[in-house]
Amino acid sequence: MRILLLLIPAALLLPGCYSMRLTGAWEAPHPPPRKYQKVFVLGMMPDTALRRRMELHVAGDLARRGIQAFTASQDFDPFAFTATEDKDPMQQFRARGYDGVLTITLLHQFNEGFFLPGSLYYLLCDQYAKDYLRLYAPEFYREAEQYSWESNFYDVREGTRVLALQTYSFNPGSLDKMAHQNGKLITRQLFRRNILSRR
Repeated sequence: MRILLLLIPAALLLPGCYSMRLTGAWEAPHPPPRKYQKVFVLGMMPDTALRRRMELHVAGDLARRGIQAFTASQDFDPFAFTATEDKDPMQQFRARGYDGVLTITLLHQFNEGFFLPGSLYYLLCDQYAKDYLRLYAPEFYREAEQYSWESNFYDVREGTRVLALQTYSFNPGSLDKMAHQNGKLITRQLFRRNILSRR
């Protein structure tokens, strides 16, 4: 009985948990030695509402650190920047005065079930037990939405990628919360790695 009393609080707390974490990073070995003044934030995902939220949160985080940031959702169709034989996206960015471009791409979105840590069912590892108990112990089974992201920062003058980040979001709860946390994480990495600096 004492074991059950210890396990119940953990089961009650988990449904509200949320995580956003950095899962991978790549940085150009010799990035261009310049300070970026005007950054274009471009979300690349099919959900228009999510794209707008993500762009606005990231641009807002950059602006609070002194960087001029503009979003594609304010004025442009993201597919307007698709490269064609007679159109180079970087030329379009240069013509508008941008010296940096930050893309945010949704790589994967899926739901996955899991048993609550602290429940007896969580300790049973084989697939048969999981499938069986998912049906007969639904109070310990949850499904959570998960997102995988990739963000890339490009130097417009050189036309090269300077930084690539991969992030992962588990059980965000709301689009605004996820956009806020992902924006903070991306912005923090750009400044921590000295890609951007306060003016």
